[in-house]
Amino acid sequence: MARALEWKDLAALHRFQNQRMFLDNVLRLTYNPGLFSSSLLSILTETSGFCTAVEPLDSDRYPYLVGQLFHVNQDQSARIALLAPGDLDHPGYSAILDQLVARAGEGGALQILGEVDQNSLADTIITRAGFRPYAEQQIWKMPRKLISRTGKKTWVPLPRADTNQVDLFCQRYVPPPVQRVETMAALATPQGLVCWNEGSIVGVALTSFGPRGVLIDLVLHPDLSDLHDYLNALFLHLPYRTSLDIYLRVRSYQQRIASALEIAGANPGPEQKAVVKRLALHYNAKQTFRVQGFENQPDITTPISNTKVEI
Repeated sequence: MARALEWKDLAALHRFQNQRMFLDNVLRLTYNPGLFSSSLLSILTETSGFCTAVEPLDSDRYPYLVGQLFHVNQDQSARIALLAPGDLDHPGYSAILDQLVARAGEGGALQILGEVDQNSLADTIITRAGFRPYAEQQIWKMPRKLISRTGKKTWVPLPRADTNQVDLFCQRYVPPPVQRVETMAALATPQGLVCWNEGSIVGVALTSFGPRGVLIDLVLHPDLSDLHDYLNALFLHLPYRTSLDIYLRVRSYQQRIASALEIAGANPGPEQKAVVKRLALHYNAKQTFRVQGFENQPDITTPISNTKVEI
């Protein structure tokens, strides 16, 4: 039966070595934490965001299955961070995921997200647990140097005080099924860059920075003809571009970006699915309120002005 990780479990984590299946590209590409360190944090403090669960196994090789969730309390979305080991298909993973989903719900999450390589072991496990795809994507690693040809194209920091135009741009060019899962520009503390052309937004790049790399979610206007120049200008305006690896997460509805990245010499990763599992909400609330009375009502036994309605 799946349970929360305990102190006594830490000693066996060395058996997993590099046997991890990451289901969160931000975590994998920008931080790449060790299993022991993130598991220790999940025990030491809830404010770390990590929650780790295990499913005991009757096996000499692995003492248990491991699953890890990342969720900041009261955020509407939680993310499956990783599963381990990565070379074992076992029905116990469903129990672990159920445990993590329950913990996320207790923390206020309304949905659980993940990212898996298509036709992989993680894909099989996550589908069996009730997760469903909502987007197809591919991660591209940018080359260290691009041809310097930007023209007048300039990317500026995302305006934090007023993101209305950014929201409208993303709503226009991001499919509704994706918008229903991801509030792309409506983030509490958005960070990224915006490209303008003749007073209109033509590109939005939302960035996730970590000590190991930068992951960019890019949306470009579909009518742009010189994508390479926009990509090159974006690269040149990024901080830490010479010291960190730069990755772009390209969704299938922005396939033209992938073609431009291929020409620019970027390296593609495996084709992936973005998946979601929504949590069921149950309300059992009882509220009493007074209905405002009408003027000149006749005197009856239970006047409407004193009627109480329970819902």
